[in-house]
Amino acid sequence: MADIRKLRIPEIALLRWRSIADLLAQVANVPAATINIIEEDTLRVIGASTGPDKPFAESEVVKIRPGMRLYCSAVIQAREKLIVPDATKSDFWKDSEGARAGFIAYAGVPVMQPDGDIFGSICLFDRKPNNFEGPTLRLMEEFADIINGHLSLIAKNTQLEETLKEVRTLQGLIPICANCKKIRDDKGFWQKVEVYLEGHSNARFTHGLCEDCIQKLYGHEKWFKEKDK
Repeated sequence: MADIRKLRIPEIALLRWRSIADLLAQVANVPAATINIIEEDTLRVIGASTGPDKPFAESEVVKIRPGMRLYCSAVIQAREKLIVPDATKSDFWKDSEGARAGFIAYAGVPVMQPDGDIFGSICLFDRKPNNFEGPTLRLMEEFADIINGHLSLIAKNTQLEETLKEVRTLQGLIPICANCKKIRDDKGFWQKVEVYLEGHSNARFTHGLCEDCIQKLYGHEKWFKEKDK
């Protein structure tokens, strides 16, 4: 399967993901939620809640530098959920990008591609300590599965579109000579059947002789009459 991160994400899918981010922020009662995609050494926000207080803007691209402590990239690199109830009490996270921006609590779950590779993450941010208890994490994981399903459809639709581009069909009335069986093309030229079909479809021909033609061509030959004796 092709790397879905390199495929064009339809606008309808992006709208759904923005709605998911909005709903998560409301249900969890936090300032911000984002859906992110990892692209080599950058993190791109492809869905964000609509509130004004958030660490990343919609479509923002964050360059991941060596040693950079970024909640979302940690989820993606580890491919497992991460809960930071209070970064100020964590020796590792207190100097993170999120904590320095005032978002001291974080919850994130990975979003996987249908082939099992990592796609990105769903993240929640809060400016006050938060254990993210109750149904919040379960809801995030359910939404991650929904996005995984969307990605599967996107990959299949892309593959189908590519296949359809390679398929050429013949439709309508095709003028064919009643005697020699040549076909007249759109420019008025008469072509052999196999030449016409190869030019208007993906079909390719191999040549042989049917039993009737073999009999017609060689039935009178002595060697032919004797071959079955």
